[in-house]
Amino acid sequence: GERTNANGSKKFREAMLEGRWDDCVEMARDQIREGAHLLDLCVDYVGRDGVADMAEIAGRFATASTLPIVLDSTEVDVIRAGLEKLGGRAVINSVNYEDGDGPDSRFAKVTRLAVEHGAALMALTIDEEGQARTVEHKVAVAERIIADLTGNWGIHECDILIDTLTFTICTGQEESRKDGVHTIEAIRELKRRHPDVQTTLGLSNISFGLNPAARLVLNSVFLDECVKAGLDSAIVHASKILPIARLEQEHVDVALDLIHDRRREGYDPLQRFLELFEGVDTKSMKAGKTEELLALPLEERLRRRIIDGEKNGLEADLDEALTARPALEIVNDTLLEGMKVVGELF
Repeated sequence: GERTNANGSKKFREAMLEGRWDDCVEMARDQIREGAHLLDLCVDYVGRDGVADMAEIAGRFATASTLPIVLDSTEVDVIRAGLEKLGGRAVINSVNYEDGDGPDSRFAKVTRLAVEHGAALMALTIDEEGQARTVEHKVAVAERIIADLTGNWGIHECDILIDTLTFTICTGQEESRKDGVHTIEAIRELKRRHPDVQTTLGLSNISFGLNPAARLVLNSVFLDECVKAGLDSAIVHASKILPIARLEQEHVDVALDLIHDRRREGYDPLQRFLELFEGVDTKSMKAGKTEELLALPLEERLRRRIIDGEKNGLEADLDEALTARPALEIVNDTLLEGMKVVGELF
């Protein structure tokens, strides 16, 4: 979960700037309730005492959160302040080779902290040449990172999380067309070579430039493709991801064509994707799904609610079903059938 981040969340930033610490904690709890597995914590803000802010909030998260904390900062002292407040194990976000790997580099300073405190490390596929974009460059930087962390610092492969990074594929510029598929294939190759190394990804970068409804679909389809390739985790707003089964098939097909850059004469998936979502918002998408659900026969509607995890309207549908059939029959013949599908999907 990335919403307890002063750079990414205006709500969290304002609460931090005003010293509303309980509100900061409640935002963490919201993400826990939504199903996050880790919480990203970033307090970096120009003009603030980051060490003091991190100590204050990390100290509160240490007792208020049941999840591991990902300490996210460009400042080594701020990361240290967080590590000193947290029990158990934290994750540090992040290290890279932007300024090299010498003894005075940020890479060395942050890695030293990770070793001292037993923290796991997120590492980005960035080197002295910049952010890697091709599969070959991404994998080469990842290999260098893994060899360095395991060989020189004694960090286990399972405590390394590699972010193969992605750019947006929605600019229309030729050089960005294959950024999505390069990221997917880099994940696949990295997991083939190092099964114990963890992979992660800042998912929403893929869809920068699109409207919210289009972003929801592209992010959901891209996440599904990355998971199939071996992605272990994603930095994501869980409530803005939908299961593939709940998306329109044409939306999924065009999103896949866009991600894999499957163009042909007379067909540009980016142009078609923009057309599909012109004037569409997330509310209308959800409304369309509600109408589609209500049009189904009652038994099928109940099955779909179980498969999609759709709670709204479930109680009313069950009440209606109970007027015609015994509860045990509904469970055995309808609900369990839906649960079987859920089991197969996972």
